[in-house]
Amino acid sequence: MLFMSIKTLLVHLAPDPDRETRLKAAVGIAKQLDAHLIALYVAMPVHMPAGAEGRGASSLYLHEARSAAKEKAGAIEAQVREFCDSAGISWEWAYGEEDHLEHLLEEVYHVDLTILNQVSFDNFEDRLIYQLPEKLVMGAGGPVLVLPKGVDQVDLKSFDSVLIAWTYSKEAIRALRDSLPMIEKAKHVKLFTCGKAPKVGEDLAKPVLEYLARRGIKADHINHSRSGHAGEEILDLADEVKADLIVMGAYGHSSMLDKLFGSASRYVIGHSKVPLLMSH
Repeated sequence: MLFMSIKTLLVHLAPDPDRETRLKAAVGIAKQLDAHLIALYVAMPVHMPAGAEGRGASSLYLHEARSAAKEKAGAIEAQVREFCDSAGISWEWAYGEEDHLEHLLEEVYHVDLTILNQVSFDNFEDRLIYQLPEKLVMGAGGPVLVLPKGVDQVDLKSFDSVLIAWTYSKEAIRALRDSLPMIEKAKHVKLFTCGKAPKVGEDLAKPVLEYLARRGIKADHINHSRSGHAGEEILDLADEVKADLIVMGAYGHSSMLDKLFGSASRYVIGHSKVPLLMSH
């Protein structure tokens, strides 16, 4: 069972409204996998209110918000202890006060799966961390599970329908391999190539379909381009096939792939209604 390889989880906690739902989801996943959970709380505000404009106002807000976040640390650690002990899982507390990404990258190298919340790029209040999931995926060297806001339960062992956004790249290959524990029991798996000529799409998909078949995973290939925007195509198809997990790679901004798929990964991170597994 490939799930045996996932034994340490990292969940990102912060003074944000989705912290508790993210924690509940992470505790549930750790219990499913009999895994150890590292709860990293960073006492740095992640939201900048619309009224806090200008350098002076922003600095004052950040100072006050950081002080409030530090004061909450004890209560949040107690909540983590309550949730984890109630679930009967192994856990540890990690704490930081500066940059969220730096603290995450300090922890991420010795975990098997990192759990974050989705960030809405069109939401003004998210402007301080709008690149956090994307930057973490780029630097993590392992899979990152991005949860839609409000999701507090995820059963990694019972996904019904999985959509794999595929392009022939090391990022997509890594994401596919990292997702195997989660898709091996899925009833429906779709491999999507976007914007390719039919023959090109078939040639791209054929070795992947065979690779999955040798692992007992039957996948169907879908190839089309309707809107010309890969991110929209992925999410539209996810709705169409009722996917409850999307798998895709994340691409660096300097590469040609970013022009084709990088903006798609950013769009999907911000707008997906279902969990998203990403790797780089």
